[in-house]
Amino acid sequence: MPLVNYGVWKAYPKDYNVERRGTRKPHLTLNFHNNGGPDFHAAINIRSGDRQESRLVYWVNEDMSGHPLVGGLSELEPGFEQLDDKEPERGGLRLDYIRGNLFDVNTGRVLEHDITGPNNDIIDVLVPKVQQAIDERAVVYIFGEQFNRKDGIHNVHMNQGNIRRYSGDDGVFQDGALLFQFRGAVPEADRWVGIFLAFASQAVHTSENSGHAISRVTWKDLLPGDLVENSVAIRKAVVDSFGQGEDKKQFVTLANLTNRKISLAGWRIRNSRWAQQFLPMDAALGAKATEAFEVPNYPLSTDGDTITLLDRDGLKVAGVSYTSQHVKNGEIDFAG
Repeated sequence: MPLVNYGVWKAYPKDYNVERRGTRKPHLTLNFHNNGGPDFHAAINIRSGDRQESRLVYWVNEDMSGHPLVGGLSELEPGFEQLDDKEPERGGLRLDYIRGNLFDVNTGRVLEHDITGPNNDIIDVLVPKVQQAIDERAVVYIFGEQFNRKDGIHNVHMNQGNIRRYSGDDGVFQDGALLFQFRGAVPEADRWVGIFLAFASQAVHTSENSGHAISRVTWKDLLPGDLVENSVAIRKAVVDSFGQGEDKKQFVTLANLTNRKISLAGWRIRNSRWAQQFLPMDAALGAKATEAFEVPNYPLSTDGDTITLLDRDGLKVAGVSYTSQHVKNGEIDFAG
């Protein structure tokens, strides 16, 4: 059965808090009010409940002022507007990611919940937009399902094409989202920004009637993965002078910064002279795991060098450099 009490809440954002690591089903909680009165809250998923694929997909449309949706939204009074009793129509307020032309699908990013590094997880991209809306006193339009106790809203994400466990929530024209209206000097100068969230495991093609998946193609299949850089880090190296010390083994220690297993098949390590060592075809790093890989055919100098990690497509994943002063007994610790 589709969502119950689907609609849009026109409100004014007040503050927020974010659940980071150590939480099984983390949310960003956005607190808001109806231009005064009591506070309400929106529970925004920032990680999927799918244990096999927990990443989210994030789209942002920086200019929605020309979309027919915004005319109807601007006429709403503050508060929750129920929409599931209204028929979908052009210029109507019900959202559908697949059928509504709300954003350029190809600009989506598949992102982890919370990993080390800048601009590489859902918190990094979502929080600045929310903070900007608070700072500039924007109006927020929160699409989703109102709580039964009517003190807030959730399911602020795509609500169709779910995996079987959540397929009972499937429906068409009932997707969640965040739209921010930044006020200009006159209404015509208002700037509208839309933020759209989906789960990487949700299907790209859904039934026109039920919203159930009708193909196995998911967002993670359609879109590039999360940013290649910052997914794996170089933590340590055991080096030797080029052409000397042949009995001493060389190692490079890699750390997986993500919450999922990463295959390193076809990945390679390269030095400043472009000499490179391919990792074994069965090489892999478990979630948050650290492992040392032997690189016997990869000369690193104790006088200083660079170490670059490339994925199977030759894209840079991580890179470090060092001088002779960093080498202690043939080892370099990049984690410190």
